[in-house]
Amino acid sequence: MTQAQAVAAKKPLLERVGITYFERRSARTEKVESGDAIHILNPDERKALKRVTQGTVARAALAGALSSIASAIAELVANDVVGEDATALTHIAAWWLIVMGVTIVASIAEIAFLYWDTLRSVHELARQAGLKLFEARGDSDVMVATVLARAALELPNPIENHWGINPRREASKWRLLLASLLYKAKIGLTNFIFKALVRRMLGRVLLRRALQAAVPFVAVPVTAAWNGYVAWRVMREARLRAMGPSAIHELVQVIFSDLPELDEAGRVAALRAVGAAIVRTQDLHPNLLSLFDEVAARAKYEGKAELDDPGEFLRALPSLSAENRRLAIQVLAIACIVDGELVTKEKKLYAEALAAAGREITLEPLEKLCRAFVAGDGWADEAIRAL
Repeated sequence: MTQAQAVAAKKPLLERVGITYFERRSARTEKVESGDAIHILNPDERKALKRVTQGTVARAALAGALSSIASAIAELVANDVVGEDATALTHIAAWWLIVMGVTIVASIAEIAFLYWDTLRSVHELARQAGLKLFEARGDSDVMVATVLARAALELPNPIENHWGINPRREASKWRLLLASLLYKAKIGLTNFIFKALVRRMLGRVLLRRALQAAVPFVAVPVTAAWNGYVAWRVMREARLRAMGPSAIHELVQVIFSDLPELDEAGRVAALRAVGAAIVRTQDLHPNLLSLFDEVAARAKYEGKAELDDPGEFLRALPSLSAENRRLAIQVLAIACIVDGELVTKEKKLYAEALAAAGREITLEPLEKLCRAFVAGDGWADEAIRAL
């Protein structure tokens, strides 16, 4: 057993599978050399990442379409063999046995292919971006491989962390449960609604009988579109996770270069800025955890203060020195954008921080920083210094 496999042994099954796959693929693929930092994308890297992403989206859409076609054909066969209007219990059971049997087999094949193809594509994306997985063959390689595997397999971010930050501190458990159920049911609900609408429309046309056979195939473009969209989101997230640590290291280095030494209040405020962003987004994105570690190291923080209370962060801002206040705002800005999105709660927190710091409330510089980070343009340093 390799060191990476030994470290990963305690992780959940899907994570272990992803990490092992990445390690084995890294050993048999050539490293791509890059003359710049990982988070700066040159024209060749942009083309390569675009090609990898487009191929992944196309294959995911095709897999969804083929799976839906198999289910649709099974429904037509069941209608032929059993009868579409069958009412006897045995006939209903036979109809569902045919349809569900084919659907389950097709779905298993589709999911297995999507998992394998997405893992392969995420590894290729990271490789083309210049990320050398398992080059040092240490714990840091396993950590990077883990966050990429979780992105590829759409696994939720864990909430456990060594800093004691609780991402769900302000979250409603019922709202979290509802959001999870809606996410899982999105494809099924969409297909049901589309089929209901099509059946209703076909009920009013002359060629009803002939066109009713097309209803089961409504799910084909719907599932293909969902698969394509999800694949695009996965590849975007993987790219952000691959670039994140490199960009965070440079951005934190930039803002601390102007203020290398902080007093105790400044150290706590800098870390509370990250903690506040985590609590407000209710998610411990791996880039946020990397930011927390980076800020803690640069601030030389070893205290035991409560770091995940947004209220405490905002209340402390007015009493900080001007330099510490500016650095806290800059850290908060990085925390708001490192997951690649600026959601309403993050914008609201940033606006509240500006108000508490006695500064003009404007979100345009924050949005500019987010665009610079996501695009990998290399001018995020200028954007963070402007805050």
